[in-house]
Amino acid sequence: MRVWLRRQVYRALTSTDRRERRRKRAEAKRQRLGEPHHVHYFHRPADPVCALMAPLAAALCDRFDIELTVHLAAPPAADVNPDPDRLPGHARRDSAALAGQYDLPFIDPGHEPDAELAARAARIIASALGNGDAIQAATATGEALWRRDEAGMTAAAAGFGEAGEKVTVQATERGTALRDQLGHFQSGTLYYAGEWYWGADRLHYLETRLAELGASRTSEAPASLAPPLLESQASGDCDGAVLDIYPSLRSPYTYLAIERAFALADRWNARAEIRFVLPMVMRSLPVPRRKGVYFMLDAKREAERLGLPFGDVCDPLGRPTERGLAVLHHAMQQGEAEGRAFLLSFLRGVWAEGIDAGSDRGLRRLVERAGLEWGAAKAALEDESWREVAEANRERLLGLDLWGVPSFHTGEVAVWGQDRLWQIEDELSRQAVPRAMELRQ
Repeated sequence: MRVWLRRQVYRALTSTDRRERRRKRAEAKRQRLGEPHHVHYFHRPADPVCALMAPLAAALCDRFDIELTVHLAAPPAADVNPDPDRLPGHARRDSAALAGQYDLPFIDPGHEPDAELAARAARIIASALGNGDAIQAATATGEALWRRDEAGMTAAAAGFGEAGEKVTVQATERGTALRDQLGHFQSGTLYYAGEWYWGADRLHYLETRLAELGASRTSEAPASLAPPLLESQASGDCDGAVLDIYPSLRSPYTYLAIERAFALADRWNARAEIRFVLPMVMRSLPVPRRKGVYFMLDAKREAERLGLPFGDVCDPLGRPTERGLAVLHHAMQQGEAEGRAFLLSFLRGVWAEGIDAGSDRGLRRLVERAGLEWGAAKAALEDESWREVAEANRERLLGLDLWGVPSFHTGEVAVWGQDRLWQIEDELSRQAVPRAMELRQ
C-alpha cells in the first residue's frame, strides 16, 4: 500500500494535465485582476550562472511584455549544497561551456571573483532594486566583476548608486526568504506563475510559455537555448577511446541520459564503461524535499522534450537500489551488452513504468526483459562485492572534481548532467579527427 500511495503522489506531481490546469488557472487569475506577466529573477553576483542569466533576463524584457522583479539572494543553504568546495569551480567551468555554446559573455577566470568587488556589486544592485534599473545593474556589475574591472564597477556605482551594507543585507534576506518560500534553492533562477527556470538552458521553456500566452513583443520565434538533442547522427572512429558513464539508479536524469549516452558511444566507436555509484542520499549527501520536487518537475519537461515516458515512478530509494546494483554488477560480469540491457530496463521500469524493484516480482520482470536469467540474478543479490565497486567509482568521480550523477568522462572532458552530452560528443569528435588524419596519411 505504501508503494502504491507513493506512485500516486509522483504521478500527480508530474502530471501534464495537472500542470496545464494550473497554468490555465494562473492565467485566468492574472487576466481577472488585470495584472502583468510578472517574472521574478533571483541574482547573486558571485554565482557564474547569474553572469549568463542577467543579460538573458534583460533581453527577455525586450522580447516579451513582462514585468521583471530582481531579487538579491544568498548562496544555497547547506542542506541543498552537498559539496560546497567543488561547486564553485564546477559552476564556473560549466557556465563557460554554456557561454561558448550560446555565444554569451562569460569566460572562466580560473578562480572565484574578488570578494570585495562581489560585495560592491551587491550594494550597487541593492541601490537599483527600487527604481526599475536592477537588471541593468546586475548585468553591468556582472561584467565588471568577472573581468575584475574596478573601473567598470565604479562606473556602475556612478550610474546606479550604491546602497549601504545594512540595506544590502536586508534586501538579500528578503530575496532569499522569497526564493525559499516559492520553493527553490539557487540563484540564477527565474520564477513565473508557479514554475521555475534555472539556468540559461532552461530559459527556452519560459519563452515558449510566454509566447503561447501572447506576450511576445515581436513576431520572431523565441530564441532557443535548449541543449542539443544529439540528432545530427554525426559519427566517427574513436577506436580505443573510453566513455565513462557514472549512473545512479535513483537519478531521473540518469534515465533521461542513458540511452543517448550508449548511442553516442556506439556512433563514435568508443567503449562505454558503466561506473555505477550509490545515490547521493544513500551517500549521506542531502536531497531535501524542495530540491527533489524541482528536479522531478524539471525531469518531466526534459523527458517531454526528449520524447521519453516519465512520471509513473516507483522510487528505488534504499533496498530497491541496492538490489538493482547487485544485479547490475552481475549483469556487467556477463558482458557489456548484458550490463547495458539491465541498466536500461531498470531505469525505465522505476521512472516510467512504476515497477517495484524492491519486490522479487518487480525485479524479476526487469531482469528477464533484459535477457538475463532470474535464478542467477536472484543468487547475485547475496553478493555484496558491488559495494566496493561503487565506492571505487565514487572516488574516481571525485577525482574528476564531480560528485553528482549522471556524469560522463572521455579524453579531456568531464561533465555532469544529461543536458551536457553535447560536450561529450564534441570531445569524441575531437578525438576522432587525429585518427582520421592518420588514416589519410
